[in-house]
Amino acid sequence: MASVLPSPPVLLLSLAALLYVVRWLSDKKRYDLSRIPSAPREIAHWLWGHELLTFQGQATETYTNWAALCGPFFRVKGALFHPDIIVAADHGAVQHIFQNVDDYVKSPSFRPPIANVLGKGLVWAEGDDHKAQRRIIAPAFSSEAIKGMADDISECSEKLESRLTNHVLSAGGAATVNMIEYASTCTLDIIGRVAFGHDFKAGQSTEAKEIHASWSGHVNTGLGFGGFVAMLVMRALPFITMLLTKLPLEAIRAGGRIREITSKLSMRLIESGTVNEKGRDIMSILMKAQRDADSKGEKGEGLTTQQIVDNTNTFIMVGHETTAGSLSFTILELARNPEIQQRLREEIRQVGRDLSYDDIQRLEFLDAVVKEGLRLHPASPQTERVALRDDVIPLSKPITTPTGETLTSVRVKAGQVFHIPFMTMHRNAAVWGPDAAQFNPARWLTPGGVPPPSELPHGWGGLVTFCDGPRNCIGYRLAVFEFKVILATLVRSLEFHETTAVIRQKISPTLQPVVDGKGGLLPLHVTLAP
Repeated sequence: MASVLPSPPVLLLSLAALLYVVRWLSDKKRYDLSRIPSAPREIAHWLWGHELLTFQGQATETYTNWAALCGPFFRVKGALFHPDIIVAADHGAVQHIFQNVDDYVKSPSFRPPIANVLGKGLVWAEGDDHKAQRRIIAPAFSSEAIKGMADDISECSEKLESRLTNHVLSAGGAATVNMIEYASTCTLDIIGRVAFGHDFKAGQSTEAKEIHASWSGHVNTGLGFGGFVAMLVMRALPFITMLLTKLPLEAIRAGGRIREITSKLSMRLIESGTVNEKGRDIMSILMKAQRDADSKGEKGEGLTTQQIVDNTNTFIMVGHETTAGSLSFTILELARNPEIQQRLREEIRQVGRDLSYDDIQRLEFLDAVVKEGLRLHPASPQTERVALRDDVIPLSKPITTPTGETLTSVRVKAGQVFHIPFMTMHRNAAVWGPDAAQFNPARWLTPGGVPPPSELPHGWGGLVTFCDGPRNCIGYRLAVFEFKVILATLVRSLEFHETTAVIRQKISPTLQPVVDGKGGLLPLHVTLAP
């Protein structure tokens, strides 16, 4: 009589399927992912999930719309059959994630691309390596250090103002300019001076042009559908990510060229003696720390030469592009609101002299304009974190599950991916009021105009523009100060007007202005201020 028992392969497959179902049911009881409100499932693509919709929309705009529908803590369907992703815009949850840096890290699959573009500096580092690098670098970004950079920042800002003024005059008193391009040349000039005492000559030096061209190629790749797919593939197949960075693809070469240009320049300056321990620039400060550690026999206490170079690369790329994007969008807001622009101009002119470091700190409306610009247009509109272990995340606002239960905390499993949309948090009408999406600097000067601290994150100004916790942006003081100086210098003598162009906000990899059919562009009409 023939055997009725299934064959071994069939038996193994059946057992595997049974174990999968048992584990799925167990996870469903142990963790709360399936109980969290979801973005509308019916609009999710079978392959691309909800992520295609977020890519096609403006920066975090889709998340902002879904947060209004689902609340500030919800899930979306991941692309390429990735498990659901939690979108965390609840400030209590975000604070927990940012404070526990050993439990929540950047996706490991994205570290090789970061190393390819920036090197293995502070942005790339994790754990003890990050703590050690940050401890050594922190003095270079102290308030006193920033004050010592003030003259360089002012000089670069005045060069930008002079370039724009000459352009306007040569055009007969009015000109249309690409503001993001002008802003980028100025911020690159500034970071070149303060990072390693180098003059990029208002964006006209060979290195500056090469950096700009390589960065533009990197950005344009990210704006296309291919860039969207590439990031998903790296997440789905992290084991090949390192190999991908070695392939001779233009998108990858563009990022690598940026690091190659800045690394060669850094090494040339070190070897020539142009950078030394007596300088006030960031690289000189780091070299002095290295020399002091070596002289005391504290091997491993200072940064290696390669780490100094990699961190200089990081400051150059992250430092100039992030500020340029937020600054350009803030000037666009002033162009759209001429009465606010005029009020700012009057405050600046009332000082009656060239603005000193202390003058900049005392200008209240300038401070309000900068805070409002960085609230609405953070340079990094969102970030990602991955849980390394099971955890319970507290919520500042309880959520209601699809079955009507109330959750004040959420149990998550190791490997859970989180998207944290800063722009969504800053535009939450439930927190910031019905005018949350409007540019209104006066809110920062009006009693009750800004939500109480209990309703906000613990970052700079109650915002998450510069992240929060032990991994917050180490250069935030420099970014805010140079933002203020450039803005004050330009608005004092120039008037900005909106054009008819429809400007969209996209992420690639930082906040980028885009005009449909023309790519990265932020056109503004400029005249001399009366």
